[in-house]
Amino acid sequence: MAESKREILFEKETISRAVMALSVPTIVSSLVMVMYNMADTYFVGLLNDPVQTGAVTLAAPVLLAFNAVNNLFGVGSSSMMSRAMGRKDMDTVYRCSAFGFYGALVCGLLFSLVCTVFREPLLVILGADALTSPPTNGYMDWTVTLGAVPSILNVVMAYLIRSEGAALHASIGTMSGCFLNIILDPIFILPWGFNMGAAGAGFATCISNVCALVYFLAYLFVKRKSTCVSISPRHISLNKKIIAGVCGVGVPASIQNLLNVVGSTALNNLAAEKMNCSGFFWTFGRIRCIFMGNDFRRKVSSYELSNQKSRSCGRPGHWGSDRRGLGRDGEKGVVCA
Repeated sequence: MAESKREILFEKETISRAVMALSVPTIVSSLVMVMYNMADTYFVGLLNDPVQTGAVTLAAPVLLAFNAVNNLFGVGSSSMMSRAMGRKDMDTVYRCSAFGFYGALVCGLLFSLVCTVFREPLLVILGADALTSPPTNGYMDWTVTLGAVPSILNVVMAYLIRSEGAALHASIGTMSGCFLNIILDPIFILPWGFNMGAAGAGFATCISNVCALVYFLAYLFVKRKSTCVSISPRHISLNKKIIAGVCGVGVPASIQNLLNVVGSTALNNLAAEKMNCSGFFWTFGRIRCIFMGNDFRRKVSSYELSNQKSRSCGRPGHWGSDRRGLGRDGEKGVVCA
């Protein structure tokens, strides 16, 4: 039944409708992510302690760096999976998804290890001082040392699952983690709860990411007979074509995130002399994303629409077949949206 729905969506449906079916849940989850990204700063800010707020702000560039790995293996693998599905080359699909999953796992472990071993110089680079280092360190213990792997994997798996047309399940997994984090934040941060401050925000984030990852793993287990996504070790491949295909799309997407990391780190260092100032910049940036919303929503929507358009056009029955001309229909749909 799942296979039948996938075939109808990608082989029988027009591209504009397929793009909308895939992109709407993704756009909604992206907008929820904005609230999720503000949650730690908001609830820590309720403590009225600039040191605790500064800790979350100073660690933010490290968490942004996760997106570089997410884009490398998530965007890169899902794009190549789409093209392989269009050719009905399922062996490449399985190998791409396994490469993306285990590549993200290894990079997550290395990221965690490096940030833990070199924590002291890293805190200096981030702009932390003797006052802000302890809470920043506590926040990063949960979000980076213990949380890097689940945080990276749950985003990459959302990309992989979305690439086979299960946009709703990908969005449910992502949003469930977001909402759980928002619920847990006040419990672990505020005085009436566990009163852990910034460390509590990191703990809540780690738990929510683990839960989102469990959802995706459960989805793959339940759909194991019909899903195109494979995380089986036997499908791991270091084939040059797969690596080139994934990196060809993923590396450019990662570079943009790395530039954002550099910019955020530089801004935090410039604002470090006044602890409230760095927190202000981060909080203001998040509020601007929501309340200067038309431009932001257009960017999110166009990004997701173009992503889903590229995935749909790689599918069977679209590119590489006599229905190739339907790409124009997809372009019109994206432009109108």
